[in-house]
Amino acid sequence: MKITFIGGGNMAQAIISGLLASKNTYDLEVIEPNNQTAELIRNNLKIHVQADSKDISSDIFILATKPKDIEPACKDLNDKKSLYISIAAGISTKKLSRYLKGAEKIVRVMPNLCAFQAKSMNAIYASRLIRASCEKEVDNIFESIGLNLWMQEESHINLATAISGSGPAYIFLFINELINSAIKIGIPKAEAKILIQQTLEGSVSLANKNIDNLNELIKNVSSKGGTTEAAINSLHEDQFGKIIFSAISKAANRAWELDQ
Repeated sequence: MKITFIGGGNMAQAIISGLLASKNTYDLEVIEPNNQTAELIRNNLKIHVQADSKDISSDIFILATKPKDIEPACKDLNDKKSLYISIAAGISTKKLSRYLKGAEKIVRVMPNLCAFQAKSMNAIYASRLIRASCEKEVDNIFESIGLNLWMQEESHINLATAISGSGPAYIFLFINELINSAIKIGIPKAEAKILIQQTLEGSVSLANKNIDNLNELIKNVSSKGGTTEAAINSLHEDQFGKIIFSAISKAANRAWELDQ
């Protein structure tokens, strides 16, 4: 099966790496006009790269450009029999079909940066008719980089973008602020990183096993009148939940705006 990536950025490279490591065999190529990125892919991934998509045919095209570049990226793609998979945030299947001159076999996928560790959360949407014809192929591709979740409504893809698509950045920001705060109270940076890395790993492991009892986990850490209670009370006073909700809402709204 031939898969052509339109765009060779970080996410495309992560998916390609997953496919190369999977048990399935694919004929892979990338359309990437940036010479530096193209050379990086050739050297690191050892697959064919060319600058434009004129006269290209493929079983599957993965549209891996930025949302603002989707329309020009589609202009030379004319094969309506191909399956088109878009990982561009916010661009609807209706708009993609218009850009692709009426093509109907379109799937939207929202992976995340954890694909580089084969830990991506992949939110996927296709109409029921399209899903029935391509579900196995799409699952095989994206299971190579993580976990797949098929969404029942296309609108849910934009909501998932704000949660799992953008989510790693929220986590990285929180970790960075924990490190900075540890340094500010007097812990050396090297020690702070070890303390926080192990705390993060252990906490995620516990949360995964007790995802329906997170409030109970918080109580288990928080002794009455103790240090954790003081910190949690401070977070509540500063409306931590409201801050998180506001950020996620703005991310979701931006996903809608990208389709306008």
